[in-house]
Amino acid sequence: MPLQQISKGTNYKVGIWEFNQDEFNQNHCNIIHPNYHKDFIDYKTESRKWQIYGIKLLFNELIDNEILILKNGIPYIEKSNKEISITHTKNIIAIIIADFPCGIDIEQNNRNTLKIKHKFKNKEDFNDRNDLKELLKTWCIKEVLYKSKKDNSVLFNSHLIVKKKSDVYKGFCRHPNFSFSSNIKVTKFRNYFLVYNTNFTINHD
Repeated sequence: MPLQQISKGTNYKVGIWEFNQDEFNQNHCNIIHPNYHKDFIDYKTESRKWQIYGIKLLFNELIDNEILILKNGIPYIEKSNKEISITHTKNIIAIIIADFPCGIDIEQNNRNTLKIKHKFKNKEDFNDRNDLKELLKTWCIKEVLYKSKKDNSVLFNSHLIVKKKSDVYKGFCRHPNFSFSSNIKVTKFRNYFLVYNTNFTINHD
């Protein structure tokens, strides 16, 4: 069954979908949410087409009577106060819909981010002692923070900070023009890390 899991918080909902070639229905994909990747049929990669269809189906499982659109490459819910973020890897899709600015990321837990550590780690991040899984979680958390703000001036290794106390993670953004923080949930799904924020607090200096 393509729908794998739905998790709920007080003001957010997260869903996971596993897509495959057999479920792809081009006509249905054209009809539902036509302004989300409206030129999907011209994409050369077949798996990308199935992925877009899976995203639309999962969106419909998570929320009723809303319209998914794409604006400047970023997903939005049309004429809604709710926020959305989407992530995918291989044939797994995950979506978060929330009442606050949100982000989500999913990665295979054996991905090695050591070679790109300099691009996202800084001295204020918690000390992971070069534990590859903790390093990957830091990468995922910073992806979540970046997606939640939707501002491409945010730099992973300068503006984003990850703290850890016991097994609880918290992310911070200290940008010259704005500052915010989020509690972060890090979960496991099969051999993946699924990471998303459960709130969004604007910090005032």
